[in-house]
Amino acid sequence: MVKPKAKQKKNSDTPPSKFKHALRYWPLWLLFLVAIILGILNANDTRTGIPFAGRSSNANTSANYGGLYNADAPLASLFTTSVEYWEPAIREWAQEFDLNPNLIATVMQIESCGHPYITSPAGAQGPFQVMPLHFDAGENQLDIDTNAHAGLSHMKDCLNWTTDLDLDGFAESVPNVGLALVCYNGGPGMIYDEGLWVDESYNYYRWGTGIWSDAAKGSGSSETLNIWLNSGGLGLCQRSEVAIESLDPLQRG
Repeated sequence: MVKPKAKQKKNSDTPPSKFKHALRYWPLWLLFLVAIILGILNANDTRTGIPFAGRSSNANTSANYGGLYNADAPLASLFTTSVEYWEPAIREWAQEFDLNPNLIATVMQIESCGHPYITSPAGAQGPFQVMPLHFDAGENQLDIDTNAHAGLSHMKDCLNWTTDLDLDGFAESVPNVGLALVCYNGGPGMIYDEGLWVDESYNYYRWGTGIWSDAAKGSGSSETLNIWLNSGGLGLCQRSEVAIESLDPLQRG
C-alpha cells in the first residue's frame, strides 16, 4: 500500500514569490530609476538649457526662422545703436554673401557691438572679431570690409559644415544656426564634439540663437539681447559708441 505523500511544510526555506524576490532588491531598482532620470536631465545642459540630443536637428535652422539666406530681409530694430550704425554696410554684405542681414548683425552684436577697432587678448580683431589666420598676408585686418569678408566667409563655412554632421562629405540636413555660431566662436571642432564646449560656447549658443531668432522674426526687442547686455555687453557697447563717433559719417575702405 502506497502511503499518501505528506503535505510539504512551509518554512523559511520555501522560495519566496517573484514579487517578494524583486522587492528584496528595491534599493537597486531605486538607483536604476535615479540613473534614468539623471540621464534625461543630462541630455540638457544645465547652464543654458541646450538640448544636446537635438543639436543635429532642425531646431535652430533657417526653416524655423524664415530665411537664413534671405539677403533682402529687413533688419530688425532690436539691435543696439552701435550695430545699427553699420546697417548700410550690413545690407551690402548680406547681398555679397547671400546671408540674412539679421544673422550678420547678430554676429557683430555679440562679437564687438559694432566696435571698429576692438582687439581681443587672443588676437581676434575688428567688428567681427576675426582671428589673424583668416586673413591673407598684407591685408589690413581692421579695415571694415576686409574684416567682414574674412568673418562672413568663415560663417558661411561653418553653416556648410553643420550640414554634414557624420563627415561623409555629403549634406544630410539644412544648416544649424546654433552650431554654426559656436563654430564661428570656437572653431569647426565644436560642431562635432560637444566635449570641446566651454562656458563661452554655451553662452554664445544661447545668446546667438536667441538674438537671431527674435531678429529674424522682426521683433522690436529681445530678452536674450538684454541678458547679453547685462552680462557685460553694455560696457562693450558704450566703448563702441565712443569709437564710432570718430567714424561719423560712415567711413569705409
